Amino acid sequence: MILHGYYRSTAAWRVRIALNLKGRAAEHRFRHLRRGEQRDEAYMRLLNPQGLVPALELDGGGGVLTQSLAICEYLDETHPDPPLLPAEPVQRARVRAFALAIACDIHPVQNLKVLNRLGALGLDPEARNAWAREVIAEGMAACEALAA
Repeated sequence: MILHGYYRSTAAWRVRIALNLKGRAAEHRFRHLRRGEQRDEAYMRLLNPQGLVPALELDGGGGVLTQSLAICEYLDETHPDPPLLPAEPVQRARVRAFALAIACDIHPVQNLKVLNRLGALGLDPEARNAWAREVIAEGMAACEALAA
């Protein structure tokens, strides 16, 4: 397998963590996000039309998977031991809710794509960063409550 990611991408971290927990090896190819390498024409055409990381090329020409949580679920389904999710349905749903809170509510606001678009709308860097810090702090407080 080949994992296309970036060392600072929290979405790619999720996949690297799952690969390590599963004991699965993957070749790592890094796409420098600040240089826009994930928006390269060939990358978008062949690997991820969203122009995002991670993208996981499967062994044996099995295709490409995108979106970190979908990749983690694929790894859990194809390599069930050790499981990433609890066996009990309510606990499994709680883990998924926690993961989605991070992936959908917290992660996007610190994403370069979002911060750059806010800059294009005229928000100065300090205001963008302050906004992102506030939303991330609120989200992490909610995650702490969910974990409790």
